[in-house]
Amino acid sequence: MATSVQDIDMAATVWMIASTAFVFLMVPGLGYFYSGMVRSKNALSLVFLCLMAMAVVTVQWVVWGYSLALSETATNPFIGNLRHWLFLDVEYTPHPNAPKVPGVVYAIYQCMFAALTPGLAIGGAAERIRVLPTIVYVFVWTTLVYDPIAYWVWAPNGWLYKLGVLDFAGGCAVETASGFAALAFYFVLGKRKGFGEEKWEPHNYLNIILGCSFLYFGWFGFNAGAASVSSGRAGIAFMTTSLAAAAAGLTWVALAFRIEHKFSSFHFCSGAVAGMVCVTPAASLVPTWAAFPMGAIAGVCCYYMIKANLRLGIDDCIDVLAVHGIGGILGVFLTGVFADKNVIGLDGTASKGGLINGNWRQLYIQLAALAASAAWSFVVSFVILKVMNYIPPFRFRVDADAEEHGLDFTELGEAGYSFAHPATGGQASKDKPRLSLTPSFHDTISIQHLHTNKTEAKEVQSLTNLAGPPAEAVVELPPLTTVHTAPL
Repeated sequence: MATSVQDIDMAATVWMIASTAFVFLMVPGLGYFYSGMVRSKNALSLVFLCLMAMAVVTVQWVVWGYSLALSETATNPFIGNLRHWLFLDVEYTPHPNAPKVPGVVYAIYQCMFAALTPGLAIGGAAERIRVLPTIVYVFVWTTLVYDPIAYWVWAPNGWLYKLGVLDFAGGCAVETASGFAALAFYFVLGKRKGFGEEKWEPHNYLNIILGCSFLYFGWFGFNAGAASVSSGRAGIAFMTTSLAAAAAGLTWVALAFRIEHKFSSFHFCSGAVAGMVCVTPAASLVPTWAAFPMGAIAGVCCYYMIKANLRLGIDDCIDVLAVHGIGGILGVFLTGVFADKNVIGLDGTASKGGLINGNWRQLYIQLAALAASAAWSFVVSFVILKVMNYIPPFRFRVDADAEEHGLDFTELGEAGYSFAHPATGGQASKDKPRLSLTPSFHDTISIQHLHTNKTEAKEVQSLTNLAGPPAEAVVELPPLTTVHTAPL
């Protein structure tokens, strides 16, 4: 499609810039969502890794990522060229995928997609991964996995694009790719220490709700912004995103209530994310009503996939494979079922639609896209991880002692929570402050203080064991260092 600066629409440009800001909020949202699901000693590291992925991919995107993933001049069907490396000629002329906005606006919008995706995959290695190799991995993975799949699906000469795949906002390149990259992490790094032997629960449900809220908000820009114009199709994408999240969240809560006989904020948040994952490839391609069955199906399938992972002994600790991998597969396939040529044609795009329009062939195209994306992501991710693991500075897994003490302290030298403060009552002084411990149930307590020894650490452990979930234990310690007790 030929594009010209005369076609640029200011309203569409403003909408895409706003959508870019929406999607950016998904990065810290993902970090908070992840941090609430793990033990407190690893919470900060996950927020940090998500932000680092954002920074690394932004550099990679400008250097060559955008050109490799979305070059409009590349002629081969598998990968772009380097015409736009260092953002050369990425200025005002629109990209064929977004003919109403300046090229640089479309490029930075797509950068948010690329930055979010490795952050999703990292969740598969939570609580046991080193920071330095992860930074290198993000750059390499984005180049060798995300960029090729994005090119296949969205670039004008990509082989899946020419085949006619329907993937509106990232079912293949974002969701399926991140889910199967997380599975590769499991096979290379193995399980967390104590997995299957100890009972672990999310340590901070408020973080999960906060992260889910950021993701929920950002997903409106993720899906509706991909329409590239502030049009009726953008409105449909907005509504289908909200409806799928609601349907999946309610379904997940109902399934969990049937077993646990209690309502859970965590279950609702997991379901809502699964629904938005599923509707992402279909958001502006299906009638609004189709988001309801898509969300409900995602809620059921992703919920039981988590149960299956536990039975199979797969340590998918943040449910990346179950929610993003399986949710992405469902979304891409169901797009082939519910895609409507009348909805797609609202902005003049010609399409035969999906199964509901009698186009059976679309299902085969969607399955081909899924098979290619999942296989490429898993195999290439596995190879990258294996090769890097043979290089001593880039070995991914922390040692057993570091895993026991937590990545916040051992990798960052910081703590997400500080439990040291003067307790109410009693005497407290600079040389002999009092320490209030309010432990998280089924969690590891991280205590910030100035100088202690192993005997005193054991005393702290015994007090925290006696404290129980609602109780508060008070202990006096001499001048400061850091104590990390063993898991309760």
